[in-house]
Amino acid sequence: MRARYHLEYGSVLVLAALLRALPRIAALEVGAALGQVGWWLRIRRRLVLANLAQAFPGSTSRERRRIAVRAARNFGRTVAEFVRFAGSDRELVGELVRLEGVEALREVLATGGGAIVVTAHLGAWALYVTALAAAGIPSALLVGRQHNPKVHRFILGIPGEAVHFVPKSRGAPRDILRCLRDGRAVVMVADHRAGRHGELAPFLGRVASTLPLPGAISARHGTPIFLMAGRRITHGEHLVALSRLTLPTGGDEDARRHAITVACNEALGRAILACPEQYFWYHRRWHGQSNGEQAG
Repeated sequence: MRARYHLEYGSVLVLAALLRALPRIAALEVGAALGQVGWWLRIRRRLVLANLAQAFPGSTSRERRRIAVRAARNFGRTVAEFVRFAGSDRELVGELVRLEGVEALREVLATGGGAIVVTAHLGAWALYVTALAAAGIPSALLVGRQHNPKVHRFILGIPGEAVHFVPKSRGAPRDILRCLRDGRAVVMVADHRAGRHGELAPFLGRVASTLPLPGAISARHGTPIFLMAGRRITHGEHLVALSRLTLPTGGDEDARRHAITVACNEALGRAILACPEQYFWYHRRWHGQSNGEQAG
């Protein structure tokens, strides 16, 4: 295994131990400070500002920088919350994360067939699927693989056994359908750039390669789709709203797949624009985005 992987993993363990040892609010402030340091070190700064210029074309440079700094601090807090979750914070998730609209999701799952839940890198997104499971919603999460296998195992171990993981792979559609037949809510973080196999659809005003699975599965099987949008309302508490999307039904399957993907992107975009300082702007998100926009 590469020496860099061992160094990364060791750094993660040290940071996790520190954040778990501190009182909760102090740990979140340490996380925010680390996010601020990342901004000062110009980590992906050009990309973040380019993404904000795309999402807010009428904004000033000063406004975009203000959002970017707050977003960096939010990301640091999110990291702190996530690594603390494997400790005592796991027992507090019902108090820390307030769910709205969960009964509508529960009613859909009770009829059989499951549901898809689309979400974005908004608020403390890593915690919200665990909050669903803690509320008694049988949940699954579509996950990518980290380059560092030790860090990957560490991350997957944090939520415990309450959440079923579906690896992103060629077999993912089959695994997702199995989860849906089992009556699970399958959560997909759907704002990543999906590469050459993605569905091209507008996202925050520009064409984006979008995760095709929600639209493809719903178009073929009629699976309901919910939006999950969360945000931090105090330093230690979150509000997560679940709402069922009204999906297009006309046209053939390909047309429905595309229209559903557009509807999901529009819903995600509205949630992000309502709370941009809590969004993760660090991804090269849009189709055809230049190398210059990646630099940080």
